[in-house]
Amino acid sequence: MARLLNAARTPTHCAPAADRGVRALAPSLLLALLALPELLAVPAAPAVAQMNDLDATIDVRAIASDGERSYLDGGLGLLRFDENHQGLRIGELRLGYLGQFADIVHVTVEAVSYADGDRLPLDPTEAFVEIRPFPYLGWRSNVKIGAFYAPISLENRLQGWRSAYSLTPSAINTWIGEELRTIGAEYDLDWLGRQRGHDWEFGVGAAAFGWNESAGTLIAERGWALDDRQTTLFGYAADLGVGPTHRPRPFYWDIDRRAGYYVDGNAKYLDDLELRALHYDNRANPDVYEPALNDYAWHTWFNSAGARWTPAPDWTVISQWLQGDTCVAGLLFCWQYGSEFLLGSWQYGPDLLSARYDDFQTHADHPAFIAGVEQIGHAWTVAYERELAHSLSVLLEAMQVDSTMPARLELGERPGAVERMVQLAVRWDINIYH
Repeated sequence: MARLLNAARTPTHCAPAADRGVRALAPSLLLALLALPELLAVPAAPAVAQMNDLDATIDVRAIASDGERSYLDGGLGLLRFDENHQGLRIGELRLGYLGQFADIVHVTVEAVSYADGDRLPLDPTEAFVEIRPFPYLGWRSNVKIGAFYAPISLENRLQGWRSAYSLTPSAINTWIGEELRTIGAEYDLDWLGRQRGHDWEFGVGAAAFGWNESAGTLIAERGWALDDRQTTLFGYAADLGVGPTHRPRPFYWDIDRRAGYYVDGNAKYLDDLELRALHYDNRANPDVYEPALNDYAWHTWFNSAGARWTPAPDWTVISQWLQGDTCVAGLLFCWQYGSEFLLGSWQYGPDLLSARYDDFQTHADHPAFIAGVEQIGHAWTVAYERELAHSLSVLLEAMQVDSTMPARLELGERPGAVERMVQLAVRWDINIYH
């Protein structure tokens, strides 16, 4: 597969020179955004800072795994930790900032370290400003600017965009954390029906973004995976190939200077039911070639839908679905990809027990021509969390992933693999400043 892709990466149209200036400006803009809390806190006027929260998370794990060589190590295993990365490991070291200024301006910065040799020892995953005007006649607007996640996940609800139910999120939310980030602006409009005496609330939103034309690479070259390692904004996203063609790839890159978009909608019934749907299209031009990446822009689009049902205060049921296409090299290579999962969770005092089933598949338009890029699989995850104290918890998770991918033949491995992993984590949440 990698040899065919590399053969296709002969330039037909190079990205314009002006594009390099746009890319060079992007890190400066994000760094300015990271500095915004300090700028806003300067007492040029009567103190406008109304809230400054700084917190951290330390996540340390004991790992037992028989997984194939992980994609993070140049293989085609679908787990974060393989059999060569067992024992005591850092799950994550997280730092988060929440600020509120002048009542309606909110700043969020999330940064993380995985202690695995990425470009920066501590790197942001999100950094954005929200403007939330006060509701008027039951209507509420929200404007978000910066780098943030699209409103897709019903599972990753904790600070730092982490799963509230397990250590490892679903295949859908794994991929979102690996390859998708909105670097742009989003507008939401919500009707707050419950404030007007109704049972339902509704919302719609839209966003425009850039620097995401390489999204789709992992889906095409590796397929789906299950891990909790979010790609950081200035870090590397794996670009598989196989064997000696493995190389790191910067997470964001503006190849064709075209803005992408998504539109979404949601509905809530009391505290019992939440529905969500989204259409995403990065509008990349698959004819444009970027020599610095030795790759084309990937035109990636998908639809997603999900529901979260709370039939009783201690029970939660979540189901999500995502289906889309990604194309590269002037539509010469295209893949269809899809995944869905069903999760059930039960809370009993300080104990939380969750189970999830994932199903996923990736198919090439012309599998006889594009050898080795087919993938089909499913996974079971069972997780248990015990809250030991207000800020200290222990989590135990067991996973089994069954998948078939002919590309493993290029690594001298069997196409089918059954990978198992057990993780025992101790997680400490620290309130540094309030």
